[in-house]
Amino acid sequence: MAQEILKLEPGSDHVARLARRNEPLRAVIELIWNSVDAEADNVRVEFVRSESGAIDEVRVIDDGHGISPDELKSTFGMIGGSWKRAGSKTKNGKRLLHGEEGQGRLRAFALGDRVEWVSHAMDSVGVLHRVSVTGSSDDYRRFPTSFTPTSQSMPTSTIFHAHNRGQLTLGALDSDQALPQLLGHFAPLLLNDQNLSIVYDGSRLDPHQHIADDQCYPLQGVPGTASVRIIVWKSAARRTPRKVHFGVDGTHFPYEETATRLEAHFPFTAYVTWDELGTDELSVLGLHEMADEPVSLLWKAVDEKIREHFVARRRQQRREQIKRWRDTGAYPYQGKPSTSAEKAERAVFEVISGTLAPHIAADTHQAKVTLRLLQEAVRHDAATLTTILHEVVSLSAEDAAALTRLLQETSLSAIIRATSQVADRRKLLEGLNHILFDPDDAKYVGERDHLHKILDTELWIFGEGYNVMRSEKSLTDLARTHLKLAGLPDDVPTIRRPDGRAGRTDLHLAVSDKQHDRIRHLVVELKAPHIAVGRGELDQVEDYANVILDNPAFATARSEWDFILVGTNWRDVARRRIKDGRDDGLFWESSEQGKPRVRAFVRTWSDIIAENNQRLDFLSRGLELDPSVQDGLRHLQTTYAELLPLGLGEPDDQSA
Repeated sequence: MAQEILKLEPGSDHVARLARRNEPLRAVIELIWNSVDAEADNVRVEFVRSESGAIDEVRVIDDGHGISPDELKSTFGMIGGSWKRAGSKTKNGKRLLHGEEGQGRLRAFALGDRVEWVSHAMDSVGVLHRVSVTGSSDDYRRFPTSFTPTSQSMPTSTIFHAHNRGQLTLGALDSDQALPQLLGHFAPLLLNDQNLSIVYDGSRLDPHQHIADDQCYPLQGVPGTASVRIIVWKSAARRTPRKVHFGVDGTHFPYEETATRLEAHFPFTAYVTWDELGTDELSVLGLHEMADEPVSLLWKAVDEKIREHFVARRRQQRREQIKRWRDTGAYPYQGKPSTSAEKAERAVFEVISGTLAPHIAADTHQAKVTLRLLQEAVRHDAATLTTILHEVVSLSAEDAAALTRLLQETSLSAIIRATSQVADRRKLLEGLNHILFDPDDAKYVGERDHLHKILDTELWIFGEGYNVMRSEKSLTDLARTHLKLAGLPDDVPTIRRPDGRAGRTDLHLAVSDKQHDRIRHLVVELKAPHIAVGRGELDQVEDYANVILDNPAFATARSEWDFILVGTNWRDVARRRIKDGRDDGLFWESSEQGKPRVRAFVRTWSDIIAENNQRLDFLSRGLELDPSVQDGLRHLQTTYAELLPLGLGEPDDQSA
């Protein structure tokens, strides 16, 4: 009998991390795959339980080709260099390979503190051997092995044992929890290989009897060949986790993640096959659409196809439910609709009633009463009712619970106002971006006639911390505002610029910060889209700033003044005035002792819009807001119809 101790080369901390002792079901999955890669037709997972029902031992038994003595070194002596990398098929070419990293045997320690493989296998010259490999959690790197020739005529096989003497918590392996997950994981393999049998704790995995619908769709707009297979499970398999799996060959899927965000109601699993899915692509799949192309294109196509599939499935379910109501006499309409209005009403009714079907009693009499009441509600306000009921009924259990908690802490009207404000702000930014930069519409937009009037009520764009005091006021009015905030008499003579002219600012925002005994002001100078900010515009703002410093009406060290010059673009001379190329556009400042602190900035609309979008991005993503140019322009035309130039173009798609 030959004996050897194989020792894994990497450090023990790295090996211990790979063992992942808190993932027992993942360990069983990897052991089953090892059996499948060993070309087994029959795989059994068995448990030995204590009197209390706890799992003391895990066994995985297969009739594969076993672990040959020639393969011991490559199988148990390396990490990340498994023999499986040598080819894409199993040893005798029977199947495509699943494992490639040589890490599966380490996961076995999640099942017990002592593990053992006993295998009967042929060596390279056709001699049958009994091979034994053992391992202990005391040292994950050491695997004592032994092999001896045997003259007994017996089939090749492997029996794995995990002895749970350390009393690991293996409740995740109980059938009611594990079977649905195993079903979702191995369904494509079992559906494609009719000869393979996997029996788990006495129950055979048979996806055929649990599948309600199985559809495969090609994915467009993705390089190479890509498809998604969507399996919807019957009610008996509703606990199957909603996941999306990614692989190359339609059977082996090395990457998976939850798919609840794509469909929260139907129990389903999606399997994405892409012939260009390699190591680099796998490494960035978790980034979704933030990944570079073509992975982002793949995710977009997958999301669209899965959502499209379940929209069609809901329509089909509604049609089937309507037929059942018709057959039982619960349906409140008779005959066919005779007018277009009746057709529209009935179409709305069928959408709503079909969506609410799971909440409508099966009893014919009760269903008839409910449907009659629903019919009256549709006739009263069909459009509003459709949207509200559809969204409320579509809430997942988690979202419904979250809404309940929110309503205990605030009112529904407050939630609506807050989310509506975020939506309106995103639309306003999109609309502003259009009227400022669109080559056809920007030429009609003026600084005082249009921009100033719109922004007068949307001053959050320049900062939430400012309250509107007065807008489009002279320097004299700025002084009066300042003196009022300081609690001083505001009767001051006319204040002029250094050249003797009366200056008029566009927007004056100010806030009194009582906590720190300071008064902060913000003065915004707007320029029309066609004006490129240059020396003259910067000098004008600097003149305003010097007035603040030189006039006794503003002479207090307790005040701060920020002037912001805003335009769509600037000339090089303006760019060179910015101090040290600062991102905030600071081009002038003064902090003389005993006088106000005064700063002047030059900003582009692009930067301001981008900063606001960034602030709103988290909430926008959570609310699934992504307004289009048409949405933004419609918002401006609806909210500020009387303030927009007459020549402003209409959205391209009036029906969107």
